[in-house]
Amino acid sequence: MFDSELLSKLPALTPAGEARRHAFESVAVEIKPTSVVGYRSQGQVLVVGPQHHIAVITQRLAEAGMKFHTLVTDSTAQEEDDIGVERIDFKTEEYELKGHLGAFQVISTTDNRRLDLGLYAGLEDGKFDLVIEFAAQPTLPAEVPPPGYYWIDNHDGSGARIDEVMDEIPDMVGNFEKPKYFNYDPEICAHGRSGIVACTRCIDACPTQAITSLTKMIEVNSHLCQGAGTCATACPTGAITYAYPPTENLQEILRQLISNYGQSGCSPLTIVFYDKENGQALLKQIIDKIEETRLPVQVEEVGSVGLDVCLSSLAYGASNIKIIVSEATPKPVRRELDAQLEVLDALLSSLGYPHGIVELVDTPVSIERINDHSAAIATETPASFAPAGVKRTDIRSALEHLHALAPNKQTIAKLPTQAPFGSIHVDTETCTLCMGCVSVCPASALEAGDDSPKLTFIEQNCVQCGLCEIACPESSITREPRYQFNTDERMRSRTLNEDTPFHCRLCGKPFATNAMLNKMRTKLQGHWMFAENSEAMMRLEMCEDCRVKDMFAAEGGFPRDKL
Repeated sequence: MFDSELLSKLPALTPAGEARRHAFESVAVEIKPTSVVGYRSQGQVLVVGPQHHIAVITQRLAEAGMKFHTLVTDSTAQEEDDIGVERIDFKTEEYELKGHLGAFQVISTTDNRRLDLGLYAGLEDGKFDLVIEFAAQPTLPAEVPPPGYYWIDNHDGSGARIDEVMDEIPDMVGNFEKPKYFNYDPEICAHGRSGIVACTRCIDACPTQAITSLTKMIEVNSHLCQGAGTCATACPTGAITYAYPPTENLQEILRQLISNYGQSGCSPLTIVFYDKENGQALLKQIIDKIEETRLPVQVEEVGSVGLDVCLSSLAYGASNIKIIVSEATPKPVRRELDAQLEVLDALLSSLGYPHGIVELVDTPVSIERINDHSAAIATETPASFAPAGVKRTDIRSALEHLHALAPNKQTIAKLPTQAPFGSIHVDTETCTLCMGCVSVCPASALEAGDDSPKLTFIEQNCVQCGLCEIACPESSITREPRYQFNTDERMRSRTLNEDTPFHCRLCGKPFATNAMLNKMRTKLQGHWMFAENSEAMMRLEMCEDCRVKDMFAAEGGFPRDKL
């Protein structure tokens, strides 16, 4: 979790520096292990692109002893005499490509004929291990491409990218393992219900395009996932959680770290989050220039630092937080971090705390930005709650503590549309209490009345996924992103709409609501079959059992009063 080389370079020239070093040395957290994902590559390369581009790299692959096939995409390409270098194994202008290291499938689709090139080439499992593609645009366009896929812009005349690829390709042979970065619980996923898709936050936030929709739930391809962490950060319910390490482990580390530092009496304290790939080298260069009240905490990916981690850190006693990002940070990750900070800022500013307590710091990092302490929380009484490992619970625990210490104790905070908390409003004039919203709610925020037509709502459970809004046939529901700080009010079951039941005109059994029957009468008004006191209209006012009996009685000539 901590970079020992970086920590060894932390200066301790002041009491704050000594407290910082002691804080890191005193952390003791057992990290929960995660499972691993395996790849197997025999080094079989497919080179795709125009023939004159392929020739450049196939010669180098041959010199490196790599096994390769070629797929030429220009229709004018001709077979060369020296087939050892510029050979044409396949030729097509149209193809499909999918997969990852050790398992790339390539389908030729020319002339509406589908040919699996791996099977045609006689490869084991019909899969290529590595793909080098020369093209104006990548066939696999994910911002973070799958391992084993190398795209080279065929308009780039420089050989720098080819050199970069050739430096890496020979090492991509063998068996490889990586952590499984996520856990997924479909039972609380708000992606979809009853054929309706609503929440796509994890899909939108994933830079590797590893997440796909199965309508009711999502599916994560663990071989494509590279641990960006933004899926877990964006998820409103906690259905996806980060597993490397689990978020509750990171929060416990932060709790101990901040507590250990706080025991020295030194203040203030800033947490600086950075990832190994982009932030580590930078911090090593400037570590002796940043104030000793800054505690650098390495995470696998900064995209995993969301509301739960930031709010818990502030509640435990951090006065502000810096998150280091760079040009290499994928755009979806940066976009989700910006969205998280917008919600965070709305929550904190509603309580009277200054704007910018948590901020992104771009590289090259300004020392002044990391050392800036103009926006800060003064937490005289740090929180003591242990991380629950449940995202929404940890967020609520932190907010409850920060609310108790707040300069301005607002009851309700208005939040941006992407916030995972809020209320809903129902237009009682148009709502028929059909309970379609109840049937799709993934969080039991909406419930039906037991003995009477009634729609109730518990705000604490609402994740603002939008399923109820989309499912409502009358468009009677609107969402209101907000946070209700009053715990009793947030947990109270409140009635959004209710009506008197409509009773069957024959047996007296309640089977619908007055609003629903009135709406049906209005819609059928003027239809010749549903004139007042017609048989069709009278059956409309019967329960399902009496309706069937009445139809048979009419056919047999029996009077209704004999049913």
